[in-house]
Amino acid sequence: MNLLDTLSASRAAEEIAAGRLSAVDLFNACTQQITQHNPALNALVTLDLAGARRVAEAADAVIRQSGRPKEQPLLGIPISIKDAFATQGLRTTSSFPPLADYRPTRDATVVARLKAAGAVLLGKSNLSELAGDPQCWSPLFGPTRNPWDLARTPGGSSGGAAAAIAMGFSLLEAGSDIAGSIRIPAAYCGVTGLKATENRIPRSGHIPQLPGRPRTVRHLLSFGLLGRRVADLQLGFPLIAGPDGEDCEVPPIPAGLALPPVERPLRIAWSDDFAGTPLCRRTRQGLQQAVSKLQAAGHWVERCAPDRFAVEEAWQAFGTLAGSEIGRGLPTLQRLYFLLGSAFLPRRQILGRAFIGGVNALPGQYNAALVRREQLIEALEDFLGQWDVWLCPTAPTVANPAFPLSRFRPPPSLLIDDQPLSYIEATISLTAPFSLTGSPVVALPVSVVDDLPVGIQVVGRRWQEDQLLQHCRIFEECLGYSPRPPLAGRGYTEQASAIAG
Repeated sequence: MNLLDTLSASRAAEEIAAGRLSAVDLFNACTQQITQHNPALNALVTLDLAGARRVAEAADAVIRQSGRPKEQPLLGIPISIKDAFATQGLRTTSSFPPLADYRPTRDATVVARLKAAGAVLLGKSNLSELAGDPQCWSPLFGPTRNPWDLARTPGGSSGGAAAAIAMGFSLLEAGSDIAGSIRIPAAYCGVTGLKATENRIPRSGHIPQLPGRPRTVRHLLSFGLLGRRVADLQLGFPLIAGPDGEDCEVPPIPAGLALPPVERPLRIAWSDDFAGTPLCRRTRQGLQQAVSKLQAAGHWVERCAPDRFAVEEAWQAFGTLAGSEIGRGLPTLQRLYFLLGSAFLPRRQILGRAFIGGVNALPGQYNAALVRREQLIEALEDFLGQWDVWLCPTAPTVANPAFPLSRFRPPPSLLIDDQPLSYIEATISLTAPFSLTGSPVVALPVSVVDDLPVGIQVVGRRWQEDQLLQHCRIFEECLGYSPRPPLAGRGYTEQASAIAG
């Protein structure tokens, strides 16, 4: 069995600290995976293996001399970083052609904190241009492919991150999420992901905003991690959360609290109805399997949703805010194009119409969206005061053949079990509401249906990541799902040979 078949970041940290595994051994195992499989997957687009080996060797020297320092819980752990985060001296592009040769002079806060914790940075992962698409096609590097089936997308924008974690190229990755960019790839690739509460993790050094340009996106954007197990997220989250003296909107809330064990059945709400959005058969089956297993484990599980949380209103407010803030940086001609384009969208496409309308929103419309956001946050927080978590599907569909890789424009619609749904509704309709509320969400893999992974969203109360992760650790044990490493066996070999040439 390959060393990386079942190894997670948290388990690797324990093995290294105990002297049963060296950082160089782990580096070599990841490098072998990258060499063998990355040409077909295209998950990592910029590598620094020579620098990473030096860091791994230094980590082993520290451990041999005095053991793992308490302040370096990631000592020797190989990580990758989404190419939207600045890395000192290492190419950082955010898949934006004008930044093709950009080499920052300092690390993003998240990167600096992971390095300070002892992590070994192997390289940067692929993403869609300026993190702006829920699939993963880069105008600089081309597509990343799904490690479960190379003909499918890994999701986006953190598609390279999720594929890298699934294949063991690295064991922990920093990601960003404005409409599902951590959660959708995690679900499509069968890994775990945390979207922390908005403003819990500093945005310093993240692109966008573009270097030297004023910040326009003030809401909806959150940051987090991708890993193989919930324990990986618990290990990494306290290291990157909290103020950095630069991003003034991050409050000084303690993270990584030692919570008492949960000694009662959890109260779990779940829902599969988001304003009638169709769900594919695999998604419904995986969600129902998770609900049944949690019930069998003795937890109180009930199908319900917040009374005052209207999904259509969440879509409208999200689209208005996202369109307005992202659109502030667009030239006048492009803004006019969006204004004219909104007239041709069907009224039922609430998200798309709201985003296009938001590009040209008046101050009163923008403020009304902020007011509605506050009301929806209050409704969701009141609801979660009665339940420990709310379980929801992550996306209407898994990464099925109806979601093709595309180097050009996305398809106008996707088929959800033969039912057409617009591209934006078929991808971010279930994740956008929780970006609007800024809620912490864990993307949790729960099943494999017809050889493709299915994931769910586990939504918690704002600022309560430690409790949410504790609950998800319990769910992980109940569900008993540990994905077999993808791309194993003959089928992968044939596909990879054809694609990699």
